[in-house]
Amino acid sequence: MRLSRLDLKNFRLLREASIRCDRKVLAAILVGPNNTGKTSVAEALQLFTKGTGKRFSIFDFSLACREAFDKVQQFLLGTDVEPQEDTTLPTISMALHFDYDDVAADLAVAGDLLMDLDPQSYKIAVLIEFAINDIDRLTEDYRSDREQDESLFDFLSTRLHDYYAISCFKMAPDTGERERLPDASALERLIRVDFVAAQRHIDDQENSRATRLSGLLHAHYGRHYKEAEPEGYKALESALRTHSTDLSSRYMNAFARLIEGLLKFGYPRIPRLSIKAELSASTLFKDNTRVYYASDVEAQAGGETTVTYNLPEKYNGLGFKNLIYMILQLMSFREELEEAEVAKPRVHLIVIEEPEVHLHPQMQNVFLRQISGFLDPEGSEGEVQLMITTHSSHIVAVCGFSPVRYFRRRGNTAEVKDLLEFESSHSNGEEANAVKFLARYLTLTRCDLFFSDKAILIEGQVERLLLMKMIEKCATGPQANLASDYISIVEVGGAYAHRFKSLVKFIEIPTLIITDLDSIGEDRKRCRVTEGHSSSNATLKTWLPAKTALAELRTASRADKTDGSVQVAYQVPDEDHLPCGRSFEEAFIYQNAEWLFANRAQFIGTPEILAAGSAADLREIAYELTMNKVDFALDLMLADGWRTPKYIADGLAWLAERSAQ
Repeated sequence: MRLSRLDLKNFRLLREASIRCDRKVLAAILVGPNNTGKTSVAEALQLFTKGTGKRFSIFDFSLACREAFDKVQQFLLGTDVEPQEDTTLPTISMALHFDYDDVAADLAVAGDLLMDLDPQSYKIAVLIEFAINDIDRLTEDYRSDREQDESLFDFLSTRLHDYYAISCFKMAPDTGERERLPDASALERLIRVDFVAAQRHIDDQENSRATRLSGLLHAHYGRHYKEAEPEGYKALESALRTHSTDLSSRYMNAFARLIEGLLKFGYPRIPRLSIKAELSASTLFKDNTRVYYASDVEAQAGGETTVTYNLPEKYNGLGFKNLIYMILQLMSFREELEEAEVAKPRVHLIVIEEPEVHLHPQMQNVFLRQISGFLDPEGSEGEVQLMITTHSSHIVAVCGFSPVRYFRRRGNTAEVKDLLEFESSHSNGEEANAVKFLARYLTLTRCDLFFSDKAILIEGQVERLLLMKMIEKCATGPQANLASDYISIVEVGGAYAHRFKSLVKFIEIPTLIITDLDSIGEDRKRCRVTEGHSSSNATLKTWLPAKTALAELRTASRADKTDGSVQVAYQVPDEDHLPCGRSFEEAFIYQNAEWLFANRAQFIGTPEILAAGSAADLREIAYELTMNKVDFALDLMLADGWRTPKYIADGLAWLAERSAQ
């Protein structure tokens, strides 16, 4: 059996969200910018499965529910008013959809939850609602007990659970027809949910209260017993040391599986663990065991052997302690389930929040690749699944498209974009090739596109080196917000930018494409724009503005260059009647010839600029000028006073106007 889909309604930003779980992969990866609802999914699971004792708050209802509370308030305070269809108190709900197999263990659970007798259907669903259960009592109490002018929303904020309760239903997966279950026992047999929270409290500080108490006890012991009874002190220490040696060897055997499991994750220069019992009298009043890390000191010249020293836990990094913590948690979840005497749930869902905390990028990649083998779902009863919330582009780069669920905010709600749906809807012909290219490209580069407010697709290294400085120059006045937006800059080249069309439109991220006009003549060879006939740029021809003739490209309107949340920017005629460049470098020289000529002495990497006798001469040779483009960009990075080419400045102004949601 496997959890195939989770639906949430009216929970915080998630007004109506659906998260599918791909049967082919172990984990569903929840990604997106901050404050888009990823953590809310984990917290909803906690609240609905009652695993942590947490309770719903009135503020867990979506903001869209406030109007419903107001309408019910008007009804409750009215006289002789019949209830209307829209005077119903809001409900928060979670629906869990499962696929099951034709095996005895699955059928034993699914049989109690079936809503039809279709022999071809191997699907069941459970609906869990947090809903009003005593409207009459609420009506009476609100009318009699509310403070003057107290809203129904505020009234419920301190007594929500007096009137609301959780109920479970079995539900028909296709029609939504439902039937109330007597209790949550069917849900408990169906699924167990465990959590590894983002805040794992694994810093280097000891618990302050325990430290003070144990310190006081130890000081008393040292001052009194050690001095008053020296013979008894020695005998006690000797006995404890003997027991410590025996216990230490037993501890090492007990933790052998953990140590072996850690080695699978290939942590660079992984410290060898040893676990010792500390039963010395000086530590009786503190924790009695410590984790030590082996540290080898190589022999000096003339020395005989390498010496190994053991250092306490606090002398190793947070990353390794975080890894140990997560693995211990996962092991304990699985072992607790396997050792349970009651019937085991058919699905074990483990939610891990931000596993990347304190882990370096390579370790993040290894973590996701190794975790499925470590949990060994085939070797245990029931199905284990992972749901991971992350801000790590390195983790996303490893997993491919199908496990990714992309969260994006739209005002007071959040949408969930299913990249499994994106991948399956682009499975034929050229679209399939584009998806394959995107998956490979993002794996080899970065996936920070999924965590950004906006995106800029650029041609190459020159634009990448200079773009942040151009953004700083443009981020003034009404465009000042551009400097604080989280912008993903993706270097894609002019020939491949159009391959991103389906993805950026699917995730609906505001995107600016900065590319070149790439003018060619009738002979299909590069030429000056004034002598050109058409463009060789694939993005301009097949995406935006979907024109090939140079004359049409040069006169295209902003609307022609825009497709929803995407706009293209390429070289255009300047209002100062400057020539139109074919490439970034040419356009830059046309717009900055005077500045370049005046500041040419400070250029280190591009002495070709010195060849011109004047600014006008520099414009004349701009098309033929051969230079190292990266050196040119580095020279410009170190200088101030130049102007951003018009087409890029206009594009950045458009991007600044786009809402980052």
